[in-house]
Amino acid sequence: MMKKLMLVVFCFYWIASPAQNGFYLQPQLGVGSSGVLAHDNLKLGTYQDEGRSSVSVADAELGIGYRLNRLELSSGIFFLRSGYFEHTLSGYSFLTDTRTTQYYKHISLPAIASYRFLFGKRFSVAPGFGYEISYNYADQKTMDQNGTVSKETLTGSAFTSQYQGVSLWALVRVGLEYKLGKTVQLVAGPELHDMLTSMLPAGYNVAAYQYSRIFSLDAGIQWSLAKR
Repeated sequence: MMKKLMLVVFCFYWIASPAQNGFYLQPQLGVGSSGVLAHDNLKLGTYQDEGRSSVSVADAELGIGYRLNRLELSSGIFFLRSGYFEHTLSGYSFLTDTRTTQYYKHISLPAIASYRFLFGKRFSVAPGFGYEISYNYADQKTMDQNGTVSKETLTGSAFTSQYQGVSLWALVRVGLEYKLGKTVQLVAGPELHDMLTSMLPAGYNVAAYQYSRIFSLDAGIQWSLAKR
């Protein structure tokens, strides 16, 4: 009986200690790569797809959260960039060789739950999962067609006539945290933003879809606002 009681006390102590409860701010910057999962042959016409690949992207985040012992609940505003590179051959008798680099801009509002695992007095790991809703507002495209390069930027109604203005994403992150002092700690780690709803507008082509995915390595600081 005593052993079971000691085990319960130990587990409670492990969950509840040590923690700085309260609100915190977490600004971050990140770099990584982005690609798409897409099927748009019917939308773009008849062609042989030579393949899609990822492009380099960057992001910025201003997070705000609340820590309750080891549990962290966070939100904020994220500035994301997604995109892809695509090489296609189109046409029948006369093939057109097209190389397209395309970027999208998003502003997202996340809701994330994380749990901190402590390793010593200063280091901790906080894996988290959540969802985010993004406002998609711009498209930047560079197209090399048989050696002729053209650029196009879509915003406003021109953008929303071809793409969805709002998307739902899943978000997975692993925060590696190193405590510098009582109120500030360094934070770094990988993030995965995975789009769950198609970027293509409903009714444009029922067989077409396009989902963006962003993988990045982010780093920043976490500044505790808790009263001491």
